[in-house]
Amino acid sequence: MFQRARVRFVEARKLADGTTAFYFCIAKYYRKLGCEIANEPLGASYEAACGEDGKGGRAVALNALFDESNDQRKDKPIEQAKIARYGTIDWLFRQYKTEKAYTEKVSRRSRPDYERIMQMTCDTVGKSGRRVGDRQILEVTPRAADKIYEKIINGPNGLRLRQGENVVGLCRKVWRIMRGLHPDLFEKTTSRSKAAPRVRNTRCRAARSTSLRGAALRKAGPSRQRWL
Repeated sequence: MFQRARVRFVEARKLADGTTAFYFCIAKYYRKLGCEIANEPLGASYEAACGEDGKGGRAVALNALFDESNDQRKDKPIEQAKIARYGTIDWLFRQYKTEKAYTEKVSRRSRPDYERIMQMTCDTVGKSGRRVGDRQILEVTPRAADKIYEKIINGPNGLRLRQGENVVGLCRKVWRIMRGLHPDLFEKTTSRSKAAPRVRNTRCRAARSTSLRGAALRKAGPSRQRWL
């Protein structure tokens, strides 16, 4: 029925209409050992599920999560660079990159830019000496977001307004997607607070009518650039 490269934990199933669909299913053996990685339908496209050669797609991200979880279970040392505590900004971005919003909707051409922006955000260091990536999601309050934005746009060689816009745009997208998937990790918001960013966006768009006015607004009022 299916002649493409086999991928660990990926099952190809023939549906009633004769088409083939793919599913990521952790073996029962690992379930009994406590593995909590969720099973997931991967769709009808082998390329989207596993990549063209069986070394890509959504399955690679899920298998990487399994390997990390399994190494922790066996008390194996994990590379420091791969460790991201649950609920931190590092974890948030890493988890976002395993979701379909990234694996299916972000083109391969755009991914290096996404990676660069996420890395820049996580590696930004505050006055306390802590990386943003090491902070818990709930620690990034609107006030903290303003300070992070100020840090990013005030680069060593002058203002980096474009960098700031890129960071705000991506963070707003990640926060929106991941809040829906992990609501307990985020601050509870009211309908009024959810509407606030749209008001600020409108003001920012109006302010961009001239580059000079737009730059002055961003420098004077970074709160209008919040992603929260």
